[in-house]
Amino acid sequence: MKSVSICLGFLLSLAGLLLFSPPTGAKDGGGNPFKHLVDIGGGRHLNMVCAGKGLPTIVFMQGLGGNFADWRKVREPVTALTRTCFYDRAGLGYSDPSDKPSSAANVADDLHALLRAAGIKDRVVLVGASLGGLFATYYADKFGADVAGLVLVDPSFSGQFDYAVNAGDGKILDDTSKDFAVTMRSCGKLAGEGKLSKTDSHDYFFPLQSDLTPDYAEYVLQSTLRAPYYAGLASETKNLEARKENDRYVDGVDGDQERRIARTFGSLPLIVLTSGKALRTMTISEAGKAAAQGVWERGHDRLAQRSTRGESIHLPDTGHRIDLEKPERIVESILKVVAQVREQGRFR
Repeated sequence: MKSVSICLGFLLSLAGLLLFSPPTGAKDGGGNPFKHLVDIGGGRHLNMVCAGKGLPTIVFMQGLGGNFADWRKVREPVTALTRTCFYDRAGLGYSDPSDKPSSAANVADDLHALLRAAGIKDRVVLVGASLGGLFATYYADKFGADVAGLVLVDPSFSGQFDYAVNAGDGKILDDTSKDFAVTMRSCGKLAGEGKLSKTDSHDYFFPLQSDLTPDYAEYVLQSTLRAPYYAGLASETKNLEARKENDRYVDGVDGDQERRIARTFGSLPLIVLTSGKALRTMTISEAGKAAAQGVWERGHDRLAQRSTRGESIHLPDTGHRIDLEKPERIVESILKVVAQVREQGRFR
């Protein structure tokens, strides 16, 4: 059953053990160290765990449909330096779903409410990867007074679809989008009916890597088997996806929202990391890949230029998952931004 195999294929996240503590206002997770639900109002709770001490607080924002296990190779060295917080967006992980789309604007409002409810009053450093990078940028646009610094890891951005594709490329991308939407509906239905589980995988065996601790395995498994996960992932995808205009792809909802409120960041400490191989795996023509890579790199350079202290770092031999391939470069960037924030005293 192809759709089920794709559903359970998302369970391939890896993680290491770290002792987390609940943020202020968190609801008891029943002994689960990765489940600390914070009431953000409106009858909704978001899952957030924090560790370490010191200022500024680092808030991590993972990519499309991700969870905080994605930061396993980055987490410990950063937590040794200062306080770190990880959270699940609406519908993902253990967080409650939302009746609103998972757009950049709604994600930012959720995070703003979460930080307030968790008692995090000082300015934070946002570390966002992929789609999480676009969300972090939007948050800094809208709530700039609350942001002390930014580290954007191969981020999505407003204008990333500003490249021409031929008709064949367009059909491939459109078909892929439609297939994904169908799969998400199928997976969500199965999850809602309780038909996805570790022991009942519909004849599909999915390996959980051997370095997963029992607590993390439970977090990855249980959170991903929830029906809201597939609805949340589908919504994040839909709002990121480009709109097709003739033979060009232009910003979807997220890109439009960020572009409308985009601003300069003054002297905000800011580092943007760019992969050199991320777009080589796209199922489009070689000309399309080359055009997309150029847009990707120039877009990241422009992001860095929003701050007088912005730095754009290209990693030519690295793929999109910099967190797995070159986690040390993320750690280096975070440490540098933290040092600049402390030097400027920006965290209060």
